[in-house]
Formats: sequence, C-alpha cells, structure tokens
Amino acid sequence: MLVLHIAPTPFFADRGCHIRIRNEIEALRDSGVRVILCTYHLGADPAGIDIRRTARIPGYTRVDAGFSPFRFPADILLFLLVLRTAWRERPDVLHAHLHEGALIGWAVRLCLFWRRLPLIMDTQGSLSGELVGYGTVCGTGRLVRLVRRVEQCICRLPQLFFCSSLRSLDLLRQDFNVPAERLVLLNDVVPDRFFASCDAAAMREELGLPKDRTVVLYSGSLLPGKGLGHVLDAIAALHDRRPDLLFVLVGYPVDEVRTQLAARGLADAVRLVGRVPYDDLPRWLAVADIALEPKEEVSGEASGKVLHYLAAGLPVVCFDTVNNRELLGELGYYARPQGDSFTTAILAAADDPDGRQARGRAGREAVARTHSLAGIRTILASWYGRLRDRGASGG
Repeated sequence: MLVLHIAPTPFFADRGCHIRIRNEIEALRDSGVRVILCTYHLGADPAGIDIRRTARIPGYTRVDAGFSPFRFPADILLFLLVLRTAWRERPDVLHAHLHEGALIGWAVRLCLFWRRLPLIMDTQGSLSGELVGYGTVCGTGRLVRLVRRVEQCICRLPQLFFCSSLRSLDLLRQDFNVPAERLVLLNDVVPDRFFASCDAAAMREELGLPKDRTVVLYSGSLLPGKGLGHVLDAIAALHDRRPDLLFVLVGYPVDEVRTQLAARGLADAVRLVGRVPYDDLPRWLAVADIALEPKEEVSGEASGKVLHYLAAGLPVVCFDTVNNRELLGELGYYARPQGDSFTTAILAAADDPDGRQARGRAGREAVARTHSLAGIRTILASWYGRLRDRGASGG
C-alpha cells in the first residue's frame, strides 16, 4: 500500500508540526505501508523518508512557524508536485497535513476523480485560532471571519480526519459540524529514545550548565503565539528573587528574544540555546528539573512538547487547558490565564523537589503506555486499509 503525505511547510525544521509528521511516517516502518512525502523545497532530509520537493522559490528561506507571503506560490508549486507524483506513483490514499494540505489534496483528488482517492486531513487545531495566536490577524476582525468561513469549507472536503487531541476533535465536531464517524483521535507519538535514562550530572557538564542550579527549560518555537511572553515575564519577575533558577530556552528564532533579554537585563539568568536538532533534544531534556508549556488554549492545538517532557520524566508547568488536563491529569503544576499565575506555578514546582520528581516519574509511565510507536502504527495502517478498500469499491 502506498500513501502520499502532503506537507505544506518547509519540512523538516525541528518544530512541533514537523515532529508529528516525521514520527507518524517513522511509525509506519515495517508495517507494509510505503510513504512518499511531498513538501516545500526548504528543510532537512531525515534519513529513511522518501521526500519529493517543489522547485526552489528565490527569496524563500524562512523555516520557522508563522505567516509568510512565500507560502502562496509555494502551495501552488506543491499542488503541481502532488498532482504529478499522484499521477506517476498511483497512491492508495492521500494524507494531508494542515488546512492548506487538505485543500491541495482535494484539488488533486478532483483532477484524478476516476481514481476515487481517499483524502485524510491531519489536524492539530483551528486555522483561524492559529492565525490569531500568532498575531497574523485580529481576533475580532473581518479577516478572521473570512478565514473561518474558508476553514468551514475545507472541513467538508476530507473523508476522514486524524485529530491530535480531544480538544481538536471536539472543535471539528462542535464548531465545524464534522460528523463524529469521520473523526479519529491520533495522539502524537514519542520515539523510544526520549525515554532513555542518562547521567544528568555528566550531561550538564558536557553542555556547560551549572550543577547547583535548578534548570527550568522551555523547548519550541520562540514566538509570541507559543506563549513565550509568559516565560519572559516569569524570568523578569524571578531574576532577583530566585538566583537558584536557571532558565534554558531551546528553540528558534533567537534574535528577537536575545534583544528582549538584553533590554530587560536578563541575559545572565537565561541560557539561550537556539535551534537544536530533534535527535539531540533528549540531551537537553535530560538536564532539566522543570519543563514549561506556556501556550494558552487559543487554536485547539495539542502540545507535543508536553509528551516529550513527560517521556523524559520532567514535571510540567502549564496553563489549565483541556489539552493539558487530558495529558497531565493531576500531575501538572497549573497556572490560570490571569496575572502572574504562571510565575507562581513555576515557584510551586521549584519549591517542591520531591513532589515534582514523583510527578515526573508518574508522567513517564503514563506516556509509555499511551503514546507508543506501535499504537500509532496500528491506527494508521488500519485506517489506510479501510479507506483504500472503500475507495476501490466506490464507497
């Protein structure tokens, strides 16, 4: 069986959406399913993935999350690439990531209508909510209402939806009227290497981190839409009060964050690591004592970083959202959206060394049971087979 994945993004760039795509494809190894991934010309090439890329667009060099005007011509080129690849390779299923991917997949399906290609949309949240979260559009303006109407139209196109969280599943059912029988919960997966234990003291020495400070770590895109402002406010509030805390920020882009830290006199309280390859991320998680997820519930996205934190045995400070409750239960150090609650939650974890270690151990055991490669492989292969057979029979 051949499945063609459509990724309208500069894959691979060591960030959340890309990690989900990569882990899904790698979970299918030895399953009898062959995968081709069509994506933009930008990005790294993880070993073992058959990647087909669009022609190069001069001037398009950005790989971080967020809006880019280059994505419009990139999506046109991606449509042509997917159409050509589907014509030549004759896939059994189209697996589209993100809303643009679903629109491209539908257009290709329409062009090749006689093949009755089944279309899956892999969704992590709301397109309009994501644009509001990144500050691309105003949450009450006409543009966001237009985007929401487009989103409603796109949600009528696929035959099946893979949802990364119960929150995204409920959002499709309640806000966009997608029938429940077309919705499948497909949790993010954590590779086995993130569960491996290591000598944290030796790793700190290797990475140049002090052994006598409590390391508070954030990993992910360093963008306002990811809640980074809450982290920077907490660093500023705790800088003088808690010199025992060392904040480590793993991610990119770093220029704006570096400027903000310097302007606020916080450079000595923070280790700004920058971009770290996904395969090296376990080393940084191993040296942390506390992990941060500062994203508020705006777009309905799940938080793959929380799963990776838990796999590494880390206690998590986060907001009390549906997704975080789903993943953490009573194990999280929860903040409220108002005031300095996020800072207070960090202090609660910092002042509870025995409790946070116990929560980290319990979280690690829970994730090992529910987010394994084997479980995701079974779900993917099963639904691919059903949709292929349904398409072959004209259903």
